[in-house]
Amino acid sequence: MLMFGTPSTTVLQLSTLALLLSIAVATDVRSRRIPNGLVLVGTAAALTMHATWLASGQDALAGAFWWSPLAGLAVGFALLLPIHLLRAMGAGDVKLMAMVGAFVGPYTVLAVTLYTFLAGGVLALAFMVASGVAAQTFANLRFMLCDLGIRVLTRQGMQVTPPLTTTAARLPYALAIAVGTGAALIWPLGS
Repeated sequence: MLMFGTPSTTVLQLSTLALLLSIAVATDVRSRRIPNGLVLVGTAAALTMHATWLASGQDALAGAFWWSPLAGLAVGFALLLPIHLLRAMGAGDVKLMAMVGAFVGPYTVLAVTLYTFLAGGVLALAFMVASGVAAQTFANLRFMLCDLGIRVLTRQGMQVTPPLTTTAARLPYALAIAVGTGAALIWPLGS
């Protein structure tokens, strides 16, 4: 759990991360896109802050090693990439999670991802009900599961098929990532 009276360096890192996530949520809700420039600036800020804090002997949010933000970036990217490859998530969401990993490090980004999946599930259900796309979503899910079942039964290899012609809706997943990040920082796993 985050304690009050954290060093000013940690507060600056958390404030920067919160600002970047807020911008990502706003743009994702508005246009269903997360700008690459935002992710690049955020990643550069995370790496710069980490190096600066370590060089001055202060605590860095990502961890105590020079490579901690790079490991966090790689773990965050690797955890969401398979979902993107299955076409169930946009590339911007994967890159945003990598940026978050650069801020919080490899261990915390695991908790961020778990909380993000939980928040994403709640968000998806609320979005389906609110936008009236539940029937199309379940029809798409049924199609994907039937296609997978046929491939397994006929011993065909896994294929990345083109997206469905009728999609239910696109979810602004930056919101789930922001909620997951906040939850992981407030209620870290394993403590």
